[in-house]
Amino acid sequence: MTNYGREVSCTTSLRTGRYVSGARLVAEAAYRRLTTPRGMLRGGEGAANYGLDLTELVGKGRPDSVAAALPARIRAELEKDERIEAVDVEVLVTKQGPATSFGITIEARTGAGPFVLQLRATDVTVELLGIQGEG
Repeated sequence: MTNYGREVSCTTSLRTGRYVSGARLVAEAAYRRLTTPRGMLRGGEGAANYGLDLTELVGKGRPDSVAAALPARIRAELEKDERIEAVDVEVLVTKQGPATSFGITIEARTGAGPFVLQLRATDVTVELLGIQGEG
């Protein structure tokens, strides 16, 4: 099994004293990648091409068209992380009156094991519903 080291847990906020490793570490990195607007990181070409702000995507276009395009966009962004060997994405559209949300389930395989990342995205926020993965 691959060792990716150990880092402080950081999804919606930095959790000092709580460390993650293995597939959980990669899952948290995937979450941050999907909530960071492209071009927000400073650095070289890798930093310039990092990120896919889901809130920006889900507010554009018809919900069914957005849902059809999201899996490929998410997969392409996550596959930039060399630790992710395979990724499958499922998107479910929920409409409540004028509000639309997208339930996103990501199943990925890493050298340290698999993880499942569950999100709910709107044009305002991306909510982390859960991460299942070792580490």
